Amino acid sequence: MTRTRIITSAIPHLPEARRLDSYCAGRFSYLTQDQWNKEIADGKLSLNGETVCNPAVLLKGGEALTWDGSGIVEPEIDEKITILYEDECFIAVNKTGNLPVHPSGRYFHHTLTAMLEDRCGRKVYPVHRIDRETSGVILLAFDGKSAGEFSEALSKGSKEYLALVHGNFPDEALIVDLPLGRDNQSAVSKRRKAWPGGTQSAQTRFQKVLVAGGISLVRCFPETGRLHQIRAHLLAAGYPIVGDKLYGRDESAFLTFIRYGLTAELAKHLVLPRQALHAAALVFLHPHTQDEMVIRAPLPKMFADFIRSRKASG
Repeated sequence: MTRTRIITSAIPHLPEARRLDSYCAGRFSYLTQDQWNKEIADGKLSLNGETVCNPAVLLKGGEALTWDGSGIVEPEIDEKITILYEDECFIAVNKTGNLPVHPSGRYFHHTLTAMLEDRCGRKVYPVHRIDRETSGVILLAFDGKSAGEFSEALSKGSKEYLALVHGNFPDEALIVDLPLGRDNQSAVSKRRKAWPGGTQSAQTRFQKVLVAGGISLVRCFPETGRLHQIRAHLLAAGYPIVGDKLYGRDESAFLTFIRYGLTAELAKHLVLPRQALHAAALVFLHPHTQDEMVIRAPLPKMFADFIRSRKASG
């Protein structure tokens, strides 16, 4: 059964007129320009309510763009989530490492929010962010007001992550106190950089757990909650996360993945198929009961198996 997927967006101000197919390929990069040409030719796009079949139509900015993407085949996901806690206000889930939280890019129905709304029979609202490839604890509230209350409670609580990183991590605790900002030298527009000239203050404390065959298991305690903070801070410290396509040893891995998917050569280069980052624990006060909540997600099997294999080979 084909499910409806209608996406609308407003074209922002453009410094100069731009072809519709070129704009779509740049703005919505999960389809190539040739694929967008076909979508346009098939009458799947409209501007200001009028169907457009000419890919060379020029956009000036300010138009309302609508796309019927119902026929798009979404990537497979890992649906093996587990419920860690649930009450009348919120639900805590141990998310798998190949599952987006909400609709984005090629993912629309294949998301955690869609799965939970089907299971719970009610709307859910993510309380905080967690990347598609990051596993572990995430909170979702059952109404918008509670989502705001739990978000504030989390900002006053604490978070712990576990990461597998390249290199022999130092024994003493390491604190990275570097602001974050856009990486203007990167070919990937969403990549962030930790450096003294960053615009957002950020601090993360790291503690080594163990080292096995040149790979370290590290506890990560973000003192601030910036986007991609842990990943960017570990890269800046010289210990990139294993399997990280964007903040790993070579950012070209991300571009290769976007163009060709996870090829055998890329998988070998990455060592692990996804970034080895896991949200291990959240500690906060329940905003309605004021009880201290400590919610933990166990070490993923992927982490444990990898550590055992490194010990055996080393």
